Amino acid sequence: MDYSIPLVQASSGLRSLMTQSKGKVLEESLVAQVSAYVYYNAQVISKLSANAAFKNKFREVIFNQIDKDFGEFIDSQARVKPRSLHHVYEWRQVGDSSARLFKLNKFNEDGLGFSVSYEFMPSKTFASAEGNRRHVFVNKASVMEAGMPLKIAPRHSKRLVFETNGYTVFMPEGASVTVKRPGGVGVKNSFMMTYSRFFKSNLVNISIRNSGFQQLFNNSMTRALKLPAEIKTVKYSFNPNTISIQADAALSAAFGGAL
Repeated sequence: MDYSIPLVQASSGLRSLMTQSKGKVLEESLVAQVSAYVYYNAQVISKLSANAAFKNKFREVIFNQIDKDFGEFIDSQARVKPRSLHHVYEWRQVGDSSARLFKLNKFNEDGLGFSVSYEFMPSKTFASAEGNRRHVFVNKASVMEAGMPLKIAPRHSKRLVFETNGYTVFMPEGASVTVKRPGGVGVKNSFMMTYSRFFKSNLVNISIRNSGFQQLFNNSMTRALKLPAEIKTVKYSFNPNTISIQADAALSAAFGGAL
């Protein structure tokens, strides 16, 4: 939920209290200064919560940490259970971060929220590094993850020739072979289950904490909410437009110019 609109509406009632001339009620400028103080804080918070650049930075910092930790988690699980997760890496590179056939995607939602999903990437390496019968199984990861039967038919030759259990098999001309479980018995849905284990456990919460954004946000917000010297000065009248500009400048300085 975007709290910036009701916050601006609430703070707008303070404008008249900041601009009254000196009188009996404002003899010590108390009302004007308190109003200016509250108005400044409201401006900082409302501008920040409504700022697209801040929202993007917030999501990016947290998502990047989740993406890093999730990738390392899958890599470690693949090295321990290569028979279950070999299909989401290039051939003969199980657990290698540079050979991943998966990636996370981020989808922005209302406020500061975002959701995460995954997709499989096309394979680019040859299934076999030997001989002249080379083929790139482009959809290796998605097909094996789904456990889809795979039909193999000759394309550039008259017959299929392959090795199994130490023997070379010559198929009849034009005949095809159907592999019922490409990738092996333990591959189907194994990535999805490992993905769910990460995001349904405390691991994702640890990633959010490790992103360091909470500390970054708290420190930056403290700097942004530091009152300008003018508001600390004893005065009977404050310009709301000036305070709004000061809030913009404070936010930009506090958050590294990202706003």
